Amino acid sequence: MCVLLYSSLLPLEKRNLQFENPKMYGIDVPVLADSVESPIVSYGEGPVSINFVAEDLSWSRVTFEKLDSLRISRGEHKPYDFDWKRDGTRKWVSIVSPSPWLRERYEYEKLHYGESYEFGGDVDEMLRDYSHYVFSFHDQFVEAICAGIWIESAEKFIGNREIDQNHPFHDLPALNAETFESSGIACQIRRNARPIENIVKDAELCSQKLLQFAAVLDGSTSVSWTLDLRARNGKLRSYLKRYFGNVEESYEGIATLQNVLPHVRNWLKEVKERRKQMGKE
Repeated sequence: MCVLLYSSLLPLEKRNLQFENPKMYGIDVPVLADSVESPIVSYGEGPVSINFVAEDLSWSRVTFEKLDSLRISRGEHKPYDFDWKRDGTRKWVSIVSPSPWLRERYEYEKLHYGESYEFGGDVDEMLRDYSHYVFSFHDQFVEAICAGIWIESAEKFIGNREIDQNHPFHDLPALNAETFESSGIACQIRRNARPIENIVKDAELCSQKLLQFAAVLDGSTSVSWTLDLRARNGKLRSYLKRYFGNVEESYEGIATLQNVLPHVRNWLKEVKERRKQMGKE
């Protein structure tokens, strides 16, 4: 029995099936799943997630960055060939490459959404930034296509509760934000206060926020720009993103405030002009 939360919608003749053998490459994660217990997958209310018992019998939860697809299958054997030695460290999380499923999902999004993908985003990001993950449990495995994963732990079952303020998908706190003014508009600069070496390490799993910018308008604030850090294939890059996640600029290594501030100042100037046209200034 196979439970699919995604099913193929492209006709066979439109699929790109010219692939080398898909192979699973194990990755290091901070928690080792119990080798016997089954996972609990949550889809619907709250964040999409995999809850599981860890080897030390505590509870952990996987959440997904920019999740595209999810599927759950029964089976004690790996769904693809794998590269790690049988006598090596057990790798229960792996990435499939090359992935026909990822390519199929990309072709679907490009065919049906094109330039309207993710509110005017770049559909090609699926080929650059997304991966096909496999989470292997005792006699079932969960697969996901997404841009990254995060694993959190707790003594008790986490379930589908919302992410907390320490989660990398959450906005940075405004408590110790700095404020500057440009074009007559005040704007918060929110910084990630964690040690940079920890941020770099965690960027191997998913995007980590370095900076966020929130304009102060009519007595309220809303984050409109985010500087993320992500490590892929051993290389660090920083990404300046707009409100909907569209990448405005990318930088090798760890970008700084000086790198991104001109973009934010130009945006504040545009905001000022729009507010004048609307009679709010």
